[in-house]
Amino acid sequence: KGAGDTSGGIIALVFAFLFLCGGLVGMCKLLKLLLLGSAKKYVVSAAKLNDYIALLIGVAITVLVQSSSVVTSALTPLCGLGVLPLPKMLPMTLGANIGTTATALIAALAAFTHDAIQVALCHLFFNLIGILIWFPVPVMRKVPLNIARLLGLYASYFRLFPLIYILVVFLVVPGICLGLSALCDATTAGGVVV
Repeated sequence: KGAGDTSGGIIALVFAFLFLCGGLVGMCKLLKLLLLGSAKKYVVSAAKLNDYIALLIGVAITVLVQSSSVVTSALTPLCGLGVLPLPKMLPMTLGANIGTTATALIAALAAFTHDAIQVALCHLFFNLIGILIWFPVPVMRKVPLNIARLLGLYASYFRLFPLIYILVVFLVVPGICLGLSALCDATTAGGVVV
């Protein structure tokens, strides 16, 4: 009668993925319509702000909406349309990464256990240290920006490249690392060989 746990989970995953993609496509189309109108001048003027102020704007927006994914998903089409320059998206995205730690900190303070607060602070300091490495020195900023440009160039020529990139970076590489870790934990010989 029912689909069962595994089948139901797969069906729910497929529908969730379709809704996510549909929502992002709809948001991109709406942003494009919006930015062809009067809102374009506000985004262009916001792009002229100091990078550190842009970082703070990214923090503030993310704390308000409680999701760095929403902020990043809204900024990406603006970059694609050429309204927001890529060097201005970087500080806003980094700010969004800091802002998303506010959710973890609030949840940790609500639970108020040592482990929860420790994990939330690790999340915050991980993002802050990453920003201190990549953001203050302009030469270091060029590294992620050039990588983003290169990936965008590949994606514009090879339509399957983003899918392959996501599969390799988020499934294959972590799978290999987990497999090697499991091999080392399973046997002493496996750990010695690896």
